[in-house]
Amino acid sequence: MKELYKYLTIMKQHSNQTCAMATVIEVEGSAYRHEGAKMLFLEDGRSFGLISGGCLEEDLQIRATDVMRLNRPETIVYDLQAEDDLGWGQGAGCNGKINVLLEPISWGEMDEYGNLIWPGVHEAFKMGENVITVREVVGHQIKNRFFFTTNGEIIGSSQPNHCSDLLRKDVVQFFQQNRIFDYQFHLELNTQYLFELHEAKDVIYIFGAGTDVEPVVKRLAEFDFLPVLIDPKESRCQPSVFPDATQYYPEHPETFLANHKLRDQSYVLIMTHSFERDQLILSYFLKHQPKYLGILGPKRRTERLLGSTFVPEWVHSPIGMEIDAEGAEEISLSILAELIKVRNEKRMLNKRRKKAQQIR
Repeated sequence: MKELYKYLTIMKQHSNQTCAMATVIEVEGSAYRHEGAKMLFLEDGRSFGLISGGCLEEDLQIRATDVMRLNRPETIVYDLQAEDDLGWGQGAGCNGKINVLLEPISWGEMDEYGNLIWPGVHEAFKMGENVITVREVVGHQIKNRFFFTTNGEIIGSSQPNHCSDLLRKDVVQFFQQNRIFDYQFHLELNTQYLFELHEAKDVIYIFGAGTDVEPVVKRLAEFDFLPVLIDPKESRCQPSVFPDATQYYPEHPETFLANHKLRDQSYVLIMTHSFERDQLILSYFLKHQPKYLGILGPKRRTERLLGSTFVPEWVHSPIGMEIDAEGAEEISLSILAELIKVRNEKRMLNKRRKKAQQIR
């Protein structure tokens, strides 16, 4: 889930307001969103995001007002299976039951040691770090909260103590097992904890700044990717042409690859329209495999780039989902769809794991 970073940015922009954060903490049956889905409510009545298809938001807005006023969290159970008004009042009939945690939250919130909580977490996101929160669960109440990097380091103003030291190993294991949301009982601490992975935006390196790249960059930015543009043409590789990119490198690919270390688990698109440049870039990434590598053009061209009819399975060629796309706009949609599919593999793995546990 990447929503926390976005909502912290909004909170920072409205640091004088108390807010309320809604988080889906349990789902039984089918639901519009999954565990970990979030929605933010501001004191001035504005809200951001959705956790249902419009069934719950009006009720949550009312409850969020009380949560902010009383400065007290609340856990709400919505039984969406009821087809009449005997459930929670809306008769949605959506075949699912969800538990939602509503908690007061503000940019100026401090921990028990008097330190600001959220600036350190927000800074970790900006640096490309994923963040894992671990929260103590007592009955239906969620209490103490810790923030970790994926390698078990405590983040920001959180103070290491006996509990956080014991939780480090669990945090690392949680991440290594590709989990994104899980309840775990800690035997030594004799307490149940809620582990949640919050992901930073995904960096995607795009080699090429042609006209066909413009809709790609625009759509990627809309869906929580951070596009980094690399192209030697200074007249194209700049904010006036690509306002939604986050970084611009008007350099030749070989210069960029020699002088810059790419972030781990990053995505790469090769769209230069130059056979020699594409060949050079592809040769580099065959030795430094990214999370995703897509090459514009037919598979036959990629085979020529490789000098072989064997194209590794992890190399996406031709680029994008097969939707019989035509033109730059449609191709950009097919590329975005494929990238989202790759990005959501962890979520699909967790859904299958949860389904298997329910069957047992």
